[in-house]
Amino acid sequence: MRICFLGTDARLDYLRGFASAGVTLDNMADFIGTAPRPSSVESRGEELGLALWVIEQVVEAERRGFDAVITGCFSDPGVEAARERVVIPVIGPGEAALYTARMLAHHFSVVTPLPETVPLAREQAHRTGMYPFIASIVSFDLSVEAIRERDPATIARLIDVCRACVEDDGAEAIVCGCASMSLLSDEIAAEIGVPVLNSVRLSLRAAEMMVGAGLSHSKKTFPVPMKSN
Repeated sequence: MRICFLGTDARLDYLRGFASAGVTLDNMADFIGTAPRPSSVESRGEELGLALWVIEQVVEAERRGFDAVITGCFSDPGVEAARERVVIPVIGPGEAALYTARMLAHHFSVVTPLPETVPLAREQAHRTGMYPFIASIVSFDLSVEAIRERDPATIARLIDVCRACVEDDGAEAIVCGCASMSLLSDEIAAEIGVPVLNSVRLSLRAAEMMVGAGLSHSKKTFPVPMKSN
């Protein structure tokens, strides 16, 4: 099974440590398309920019023979549009985390990087049908790039925010509403006593499951556009 991960080399190396036997993970760092890639996604404009990049990358991944694609942003920009263009599974980390959270808890909180990304997380919760199960959507008030530095003070502060979601908002699980934040999930979970969902790792498991079960998205839901190249 060959899975394409649309993320950095460092995050690819991280994911390879969790891949099941017989699963090969790779990215397409050598592919230079026409759509520029934002360095992070903290606005709707950046979501749109990344969506165009994702669509182009997914089409190329299928052409190269990958069995599935995992995208790298919790907001899942471009995922549904990319599904129209290919037949292989395209897995968004946001969907993977939110749907899994519903299986683990009746109410869960989403912790998102900035006040500006709270509306994006809220829209995604509505889009996936998970909003009735949201205990709270909380801003961590730190940029994505700052979270990537993994500063001990950042981790301690994130633990405090997640603990407040549990104690004050009634959250029974925490969804890290940022792929970079997800890489801190193990450190958070050990301190707050409820499941903390790592959207990056869950994306890998979802992709493995889909390919292993011989499933992909319905072409009734995601038909091939008449004007696609």
